[in-house]
Amino acid sequence: MRYLILVLLFTILVGCETVYMRQQPGPPSHAPAHGYYKKHVYHYYPDLEIYWSVDLGTYTVFTGGQWVVVRERPAVLAGSHRRVVIHTDAREPWRNHSYYRGHYPPGLAKKRGRR
Repeated sequence: MRYLILVLLFTILVGCETVYMRQQPGPPSHAPAHGYYKKHVYHYYPDLEIYWSVDLGTYTVFTGGQWVVVRERPAVLAGSHRRVVIHTDAREPWRNHSYYRGHYPPGLAKKRGRR
């Protein structure tokens, strides 16, 4: 009898955890809540196509036809460059790079007379 109760209790707990883990954190995409903050913060440098993770302190650079994550600051960031702060739920925003490149095109600062 004890064994049956333990198995039943274990089954219920595993089932509850599975249902809990399926829920997406935050509001649904069709109705964003006011005051809801995204989980990850990145600085995107459009002219260099580099992402810097504020949380992890890592840089993601497009080199050799692929995105590479490095810990040390790339040498090309030595000067001042325009950057955009991105708040997102995505852990890897560079996977959607075409979106960010379209919204923040490279060379925009030069066109506006700023550098």
